[in-house]
Amino acid sequence: MNSQCVAYVTDVDYSFPTILSALQVRKFTSATTDVCVLMSERLKNFGELEALLAISDVKLIDATSALQEKLGKLDDAHFQGRISVSTMAKLILPQVLPDSYTQIIYLDGDTQIVSSLGALEGTFVPEGRFFAARDYTAMHDLLYNGKDSHYFNAGVLKFHRDGWIGPEALELFAKNPEACEGKHDQGALNYVCGSSLILVSNRWNFPKQFLHLVDMSSLSIVHYMAHPKPWHGTFFPWSDVESQVYVDLRRAHPAYEALYRGITFDRKCMYKYRSMRERIKYTLQKNRPDQKVHSLLVGDYAV
Repeated sequence: MNSQCVAYVTDVDYSFPTILSALQVRKFTSATTDVCVLMSERLKNFGELEALLAISDVKLIDATSALQEKLGKLDDAHFQGRISVSTMAKLILPQVLPDSYTQIIYLDGDTQIVSSLGALEGTFVPEGRFFAARDYTAMHDLLYNGKDSHYFNAGVLKFHRDGWIGPEALELFAKNPEACEGKHDQGALNYVCGSSLILVSNRWNFPKQFLHLVDMSSLSIVHYMAHPKPWHGTFFPWSDVESQVYVDLRRAHPAYEALYRGITFDRKCMYKYRSMRERIKYTLQKNRPDQKVHSLLVGDYAV
C-alpha cells in the first residue's frame, strides 16, 4: 500500500460531486498516491459503486461504523442534524485511514481538479505541520480592504498523520464550540493551529467566487464552497465547461445518476437571478483586484 493518499469523507447526499472530484484527482495524480472516498453513511448500492470506482483505481470505503464510534456522541450532543459527521471527520482521519498513509491530502467533495497535483503530492509535510490556503473571507479582506490574515480554509489540507492537530480541534469543539465562531471544524482548526500551519498558494484551493478574476489554467483545485453548486447548473462566475462534467458523469453510468440530488425550480431561478446580478456588477466594476489575486497564486509559498 502507498504511503500517501487523497481522502474524501462524504454522506449519501454529497456522494455524487465527491465521486466526480475523486475521479478527477485520479487523472491528475501519480499511481503512488491512493485515492480514497470514505462513506459516513451506508449506500444501498455500495457494492456496485465500489466495483465501478475500482476500475478507475478509486477506493470506496465504508467508514460508517468507525466514524460513528468516534463522532457519534458528538453528533448527539452538538450536531442535532445541523452538521454532518462527514464535516468533522477530517479531524480524525488518521484514526480511520490505514496506518500506512503518513502523508494525507484531504479534499472537500465540492472541489474540481483542473490541472496536475504533482507539486502538492511531491512536497513533504513534516510531523506536526500541515498545508492550507487562505479562506475566501481572508482573500476578500486582503483584496478589497488591504487586511492580511492567515485564516485558512479547511476544504483542502495536506498533513502528516503524526502530530495532526485535528484531535485537538475536535476536543476544543466538544468543550467550547463558541470559540469556533460558527465555523465548526474550520473554526476549531484555525483556533488551535498555532505555528503548525504552513500557508500554501490558493492555486490549491481557489474559491469559486473569484473565478472571473483569473485564468483557469493558473489553478489546480477549484473549491465551489457555498451555494449555488456547479452540478446544479451554470451560474456566474463559472462556465458551462465546469457544469458539463457533472452531466457527463450522470450519463456515464446509472449508478452515478442514482446519486445525483437536484434542486427545485424556484431555487434555480433564484440562483440565475443572482448570477445575472453579479455578472452585471462585475462588468460595471472599475477597480478590479485581478493583479492582487495573481499574487495569491504565485507568491512565496511552500507549494
